[in-house]
Amino acid sequence: MNKTRFLQIVFDKHFNSYDIPKLRGAIIEKTKRESDLFHNHLGDEKYIYRYPLIQYKIKDKKPCLICLKEATEDIHYLLRERDFKFNINGKKYELEIEDVRLRYVNIQTWDKQFRYNIHNYIALNQENFNKYKQIDSLRERIEFLEDKLYNHIKTFAKEMNAYLPVDLEVNILEIKSEKYIEYKGVFHLTFSLNFKTNLYIPNYIGIGKGVSVGFGNIKKLGDR
Repeated sequence: MNKTRFLQIVFDKHFNSYDIPKLRGAIIEKTKRESDLFHNHLGDEKYIYRYPLIQYKIKDKKPCLICLKEATEDIHYLLRERDFKFNINGKKYELEIEDVRLRYVNIQTWDKQFRYNIHNYIALNQENFNKYKQIDSLRERIEFLEDKLYNHIKTFAKEMNAYLPVDLEVNILEIKSEKYIEYKGVFHLTFSLNFKTNLYIPNYIGIGKGVSVGFGNIKKLGDR
């Protein structure tokens, strides 16, 4: 059974969630693009299609980085810098690291269910969005989203080399809310869902589209 390295870094200043993409860009430049795990590009144009191993979040109103697997090593390109001064939308931030936690987690299926919330989940591409809007029945909408959620969680499990001694199960319990949020200049329909699965997922992992800048954030129900 492989344990996954999971590093969480929290900075000390309050931050707006809508500025996270700009903070990500500033950190990419701060690291001089020496590791493509920060930006997932080869050169200026070619995108690397993979699950983001460095994810930028808001935790307790403060910026937070989640690093997985080999990204826990490449984060040194940022940590070696002497300061964390950034200019975001004309506002200057001088951040300090408030908390660092490295742990090893067992991402695997069990013979029991875990209950989670996923927030601002971009589940649908344009084709699936059109299909979803044509569905009138709440039950059918949940089933449609459940299929997308299952596929996204399965992709995450595969990328983490998760141990799956029991078949993966995913069930949506409730659609809490739907709202449109701008991402890369386009407004996407996002969901807040409560669901259960037999896969253990660490808090603050993201799935779906926009994971690297905080979309699709997962937290175990009952946890802070």
